[in-house]
Amino acid sequence: MNDLHDDADTLGLHFFGSMTASISHELKNALAIINENGGLLGDLALLMERGRPLEPERLKTLSGNIRRQVQRADDIIRRLNRFAHSAQEPAATSDVREIFEFTIALAARLATMKGVTMTVAPGSPVQLETRLFQLENLLWLFLKHLFALTEGNQTVEFAVTEAGAEVVIGLRFGEGLPVEEIGARVMREGQSLLTASQAELQVDASLLRLKIPKKGAF
Repeated sequence: MNDLHDDADTLGLHFFGSMTASISHELKNALAIINENGGLLGDLALLMERGRPLEPERLKTLSGNIRRQVQRADDIIRRLNRFAHSAQEPAATSDVREIFEFTIALAARLATMKGVTMTVAPGSPVQLETRLFQLENLLWLFLKHLFALTEGNQTVEFAVTEAGAEVVIGLRFGEGLPVEEIGARVMREGQSLLTASQAELQVDASLLRLKIPKKGAF
């Protein structure tokens, strides 16, 4: 049991590192754009001091660019804050679709770099008693190996349904992906998370299906 906890903790550290590295890159990009636009404002101020007329529209454009990037940076920090808190939270009942959407937001930059489009199938809320961080981690393992094996221009759709006392999470991939290999990699690397959640992973053509008990997962 201790070995399983140790393995889960190690996976959690790797997950936290991957996400915070990606988020910090996003934040750095937003700050770089703010810095660039701030420099342009400084250049305009110097030109104005030398007698060149100031164009109000250009000022409005630069100001708008800065405001958008400040809002973007604020959104990124809010996401990081929520992610950090999820690592500390005990098990609680949560809507699985909200967890999907948040995990997709965390991995969005990495997905864009790999040419992967991620969506969540519509439907009614499905409640699952779980530790948010560990379910996010498990979902991330699927995406991590998808990114590693795809050549780009791929899709993955998260779907969730209820089957009696279980929640069934489906990940449907586009054509041309080695879905069985993705499943096998998740089984090998994520065995501690699968065991802790009492989850059963099934592979079916282009679909990976994860069955988790509604109560007491993780």
